[in-house]
Amino acid sequence: MIKYESINHQHTSLADREEYFRQVKHESDTPSVFLQTCNRMELYHGSGEVPDEVARHLFRVVSGLESAIIGERAVQGQVKEAYTLAKQTQKLPTELHKLFETALQVGKRVRTETQISQGAVSHSLAAIEIIEQEQINLQDARITIVGVNKLTEEIIKFLQNKKAKLVFLANRTEEKARRMAEPFGIDIFRLEDKHNFLKDTDILISATSAPDAIIHPDDLTPGRSLLAIDLAFPRDIDPAVAQMENVKLYNLHDVELKVKENISIRQDEVQKAEQIIEEAIAELRETLERRKRYKKAIRVTARSSKLSQIQVKEVFGRFPDTPYRLITRQSYGDKHQKISLLNGEAPDDMFTRELDTALLTGKADIAIHSAKDLPESLHPDLEVIALYEAFDKTDSLVSRDHISLADLPEGSSVGTSSPLRRAELLQLRPDLKIVSIRGCIEDRVEQVRSGKVDAAIVATCALKRLGMEDEITEVLPFSTHPMQGRLAITALKGRDDLKTIFAKESIL
Repeated sequence: MIKYESINHQHTSLADREEYFRQVKHESDTPSVFLQTCNRMELYHGSGEVPDEVARHLFRVVSGLESAIIGERAVQGQVKEAYTLAKQTQKLPTELHKLFETALQVGKRVRTETQISQGAVSHSLAAIEIIEQEQINLQDARITIVGVNKLTEEIIKFLQNKKAKLVFLANRTEEKARRMAEPFGIDIFRLEDKHNFLKDTDILISATSAPDAIIHPDDLTPGRSLLAIDLAFPRDIDPAVAQMENVKLYNLHDVELKVKENISIRQDEVQKAEQIIEEAIAELRETLERRKRYKKAIRVTARSSKLSQIQVKEVFGRFPDTPYRLITRQSYGDKHQKISLLNGEAPDDMFTRELDTALLTGKADIAIHSAKDLPESLHPDLEVIALYEAFDKTDSLVSRDHISLADLPEGSSVGTSSPLRRAELLQLRPDLKIVSIRGCIEDRVEQVRSGKVDAAIVATCALKRLGMEDEITEVLPFSTHPMQGRLAITALKGRDDLKTIFAKESIL
């Protein structure tokens, strides 16, 4: 069973979390994902069943519902980084993979489909708000930023947008500071020179990853006014600094309290996020239960062409948790290349007959087809159980030297296997010689390149699936087959179990 342990801002103080941070040792006998943010440390571990409460907690975390700043965005990236690191260093169980993959999808949906993050304020923006609250003139103040990271980079951007002129960057590593400071045109200091630059600083903002405090009372000039904002965890600035005369210190907890005071999140947006989370929990539960039922790979049959095998992978790319075994077959049409589709010589089931037989004889569970290859009437014992929309329904011209249709010389030969395409070609260019062309997509393109035909009409989606976009001369303004580009799954009638598996995104 998947479990989690958590220590976070809701149950512990900043000091408690710092103490835990110093003591925690990430050692586990089982593969795990360790998540650490400013406000929480969590360990997800185990295998097998994923309890709803575990999924719900992680989904709320990644959506920002458990953050000190409701809806904050940074936690999405932090969860992704924790999961990525765990994948790179351990062999995680399938259920843990699925839990975190779903969590990242949930976080993205919540921020895309609700307004929950629009009212949230980042730590960087909150720091600027605190400065403005203190009524300090940013154009005259000498501001020192300590630390090189995304947070301090955002703060510098905000300060410059507020017309701050005297902004400086300090860091332990001078080269890192120089790389970040250069685009902003600001000067840098080495952290070891802190006595020199702090004596002239009016506003100090620190956000490093140092394990202990780096700014202490004896680093500051007694009696000098200073606004200090500590955004680091653990803290960069010794809390004793706050006891000094004319020094005002805000730490991470203070910043988050400030944000809470200024933000009101509409309850209906939170409810929308929670609805998305509940939907995702149900879907995750269904996926994991389906995996239990279908530990045995689904037997898939498809034509033996490279394009057909790519289409199979495309379908199962929608269902990464469903195991399958591919059985390829040459169709009647693949075996009889001399049959002309252009002249109406082909039988209706030319490309499906062998695949249908595999289903009817129990040698395969499903067949995956280009939907336009399906006959008008399926065998009475078969049915289409899923149909997926095309990502491109257009036709393209493939020609030697990439000569457009309008510029092809008079009498040029253009290959196609479609009577509809022939009619449309002749309507545009009645002078062209339309010839029947058969074979897999690669063979048709090769016939153009070798000079057997001057050009050919090919479905754009087929070229894209094969990674042959460079062969496209132009996309044509033709009416195409209504099923062009769509993928269909057929199976024996009554296989509701298979329908359930492949129903996601099906347009049936």
